[in-house]
Formats: sequence, C-alpha cells, structure tokens
Amino acid sequence: MKFIQGKDRNQTEFFCLDQAVSEDNEVRLIDLFVGAIKLSDYGFDMSFIENGRPAYHPADLLKLFIYGYLNRVRSSRQLEKECKRNIELMWLMKGLAPDHNTIANFRKDNPRAIRKVFHATVSLAKNFELIGGKLLAGDGTKLRAQNSKKNNFNEKKIERHIAYIDDKLNEYSAILASEDNDLTAEKKQEINAKIDKHKQYKNKYEAYKKQLDETGQVQISTSDPDSRQMIVRNNITEVAYNVQSTVDAKHNIPIDFKVTNKNDSKAMGAMARRAKTILGKSDFTILFDKGYHTGTEFDYAHKQGVEVLVAFPDVASHAPDISFDVEHFNYNKERDEYTCPAGELLTTNGRWYNKASGKTINRVKHYKTKACLTCSLFEKCTRNKTGRFIERSEHMDLIDANKKRLQRNMETYRKRQAIVEHPFGVIKRQWDFYYVMTKKTMKHATADVGLIFTCYNLRRIFNLLDQNELKNFLRELGFLFLILSSHFKTICEDFKERIYSETFCETSYTALLKQVYLSKKQIV
Repeated sequence: MKFIQGKDRNQTEFFCLDQAVSEDNEVRLIDLFVGAIKLSDYGFDMSFIENGRPAYHPADLLKLFIYGYLNRVRSSRQLEKECKRNIELMWLMKGLAPDHNTIANFRKDNPRAIRKVFHATVSLAKNFELIGGKLLAGDGTKLRAQNSKKNNFNEKKIERHIAYIDDKLNEYSAILASEDNDLTAEKKQEINAKIDKHKQYKNKYEAYKKQLDETGQVQISTSDPDSRQMIVRNNITEVAYNVQSTVDAKHNIPIDFKVTNKNDSKAMGAMARRAKTILGKSDFTILFDKGYHTGTEFDYAHKQGVEVLVAFPDVASHAPDISFDVEHFNYNKERDEYTCPAGELLTTNGRWYNKASGKTINRVKHYKTKACLTCSLFEKCTRNKTGRFIERSEHMDLIDANKKRLQRNMETYRKRQAIVEHPFGVIKRQWDFYYVMTKKTMKHATADVGLIFTCYNLRRIFNLLDQNELKNFLRELGFLFLILSSHFKTICEDFKERIYSETFCETSYTALLKQVYLSKKQIV
C-alpha cells in the first residue's frame, strides 16, 4: 500500500522565513500595527546605553505580547518557548528569543504605555467608523488575582484566628499545669514547640490587625496587596480585581477600561467622564445595571452632560402593605411635600441632614405627619410607632428622572447585556482569561488587562475590516511617521497629539493623512 512520504531529514534545503508565512497571515497585521506606532510618544523606554549587552527593542516585545495574547498565551516562560519553535513568531521576532525575565519585566514596567496602545486600537476603530458613539454600555467583571482566599484577611477573620490560637494556648498551658508529673521530657518539648509556633502566628495576626487599624482598610491580601475578596456571583467570593469597561454598541468594541479593587457603586461617573473625553462629545447614552444606582454618581454624570440609563434596584424594605410603599407617595416639588395614599400631607422642616453610606456622606430631608397616629390605615402603612417617616436624598430628582427615562426606553436598555457582556464572554470563556496573570499591585494587573483589551479590539478590527485595506492604511501611516520623524519634525509635533493622544478627538486618520501630505508638498 502506498503512503504519502515525508522529506529526507538529512537533506540540506534553503529555507526562507518570509515564504513560510502566508501573505494573509494575521501576524503580518500585528507587525504593521506596531510599526505604525511611535513608541517614544507612548511612554516606552527608548533610551539605551551603548555599554554592555544591547537591549531588546520595545517594538519587538510588544509584538511578542500581542501575538501571544491573540493566541491565548500569556505566560512569559511559554512565550520564550514559542519564540524558539513557532514559525510565525520566528518571522515576527526576526529570530529573536528573549529570556522570560525580559518578557515579564516589559509587561510589568509599561502599564501606562500599554494603556495608550489600547487607545490606539480605539482610534484605529474610530478611523474606520467601527465605533458609533451613540449608545454605550458599562459594566464590571471580576478577574481572579494571584492571591488565595487563605491569604486574604479582614477584621473578623483575624479575630477568629486569634481566638482559636488563644484557645489552643490555654489548652496547652492547662496540660502542662495539670499533668506536669505525668509528661515525659520529650512530650513537654513538643508542647512547648507548639506554644511557640502559635505565639508566632498570633503576633502575625495582631500585626495584620494593627495594619487595618492604621490604614483604615477593610482587607489585607498578602500575596497581591491590592486585590480584594469580592462577590463573583450569588454568594460565591474570590480574591479578585474588578475590571470596569465601557463598550460601544455598534460592533461591541470597548473604548475604555479601568482596573479597580472596589465594587460598581462608585464607578459610573468616572466612566461617563472618560467616555466623553475619548469620544470628544457628550451626546450619547450609557447603559448600566442596578449595581451602579448611586445618587452621587447620577449627579457626576449629569454634570458631564451625559445621559445614563440605570436599572433601579429592588425596594430594600416594603411597607406592611406594598400599596403603601414610598413609590405610591406623590411628591410635589414646588411645595416640597409628599401626599400619602390616604391623602395626608407629609412635610419637612427644610433642614438637611447628613447620612453616611460607607465613606460617602449624602444630604437628606425628613418628611412626616402627625396624622399617622389617628389614621385607620396605620398598620398597613408602617411599623414605626411614631408614624410614617420618609427620607429624600438631595439627588432624588436625578434618580426620578433616570427612572422615567428607563421606562420610556426599555427596549434600548434591553440591549445592555448583549453589548457589554460580549467582550467579557470572549475574554473569559473563549480565551480563558478569567484571572490576572501578573502578581503584586494593581499597576501590574493594569498592564495585563491592557494587553487583553488591546488584543480583543485588534481581533474585532481584523475580523471586521478587509485585510488588504487595513494593511495599506497601516503601511501608509508607518511610512509617513518615518518620513516625518526624520525630515518634518515640526509637522510631526503638530499632529502626533491629534493622532495618538489619550483624548482621540473626532478627526479621522484619513483627514490627518491628507493634511500631512499637503503640508509635505508645501515644504518641498
């Protein structure tokens, strides 16, 4: 029987890397994308000393990471191996194979620069009109940190550990005191060793407790100090980071992200502000779930001129009869009073009271009436013996306005999950990036997440655009920057902020390229 035969391993052949990588291979797009970026403007370290062993160029290491993340490889050791056996990477890296420490340090040391590379992908998508800029959705997702639950402590957990240690110390002391004559020297030595060990643990936990008291923090993580134990879903918790993201509805492309170690309640205002800066306008709508429903954040978004649609949370506590819940009380803004379902007026003395909610202090007014004590509906309305009592926040007008907008635009709001969960689904389920690769501090985690979102955007762009059109654009952009850097520095300085700044205004790449060509002709 005949079989297909392989080549003779001992036969010498000429081998060209460029011929081994097809013209439509996306590794060529990665090469062109990085080549079109002026890395010195992004904050990558381009200063190299002449003495000693030469450094690797940041462009090569950036290409390596983008290729790795696009192919679900994040480990620096694994990337080092791939450089030596992966033909695509051999082509991309031109045969370079950096050490895993060099690879890891590049990611760790360049979080701000990597974030700017992410913004470059947003600008690229805007140039090709892949971002609508009319409807956005924001949400957060938890990425597990390199810190186990065992190495995360809060005040209650520390107190439980100390109480357990105290019980064991009392137990060992009682054994030594009551059975002193019956214990062998070896047994005494063993118990004393356990006592010393427990005392060391107690000192450690007391030091953690002191740290909490001095810093005002609520948790301590010993492996990754910025990570926090958070609820992932239902009652399941993980030590994680909360990654906030704002996603455009047109092609589900994220335009912004931020790594935090807090919950969603205080994130909406800042997300709206950054979206306004990135898009260069405020005439858009952002959708959020009920976890973002906070009065101060409504106020922040309103001051930015951004329209938000936020789901309102369930009522925290109901009246004995739900028909007497606060939502059934009518508020008269002009007279600043409530009318209850029984027709009685609840008035205020006009004073503002401070109400603390965590570290935030809100101002509220109190509304009540003396008619409650003689009302026949008292037992249906309240359990408070002194009568019905209503608190109205200073941000209640904005909260009510959001509720009315939501009721008018419910069909639009139903798109929220389909928009914002799309990137999270790809990143966590398809790519398996459900945890942060880097260790120690939020700064390092931001670099890892920045590369994830950069590669997600590139994947969307590669899938949505014609490859030849994108290649031609990147070649032209890279060539122009090369010319401008060497011969037209004045023009380059004029346009670099407009092309690659963090704000990324509405001016398109195409228009800028035309202006550069015109300026070039005038100088020549």
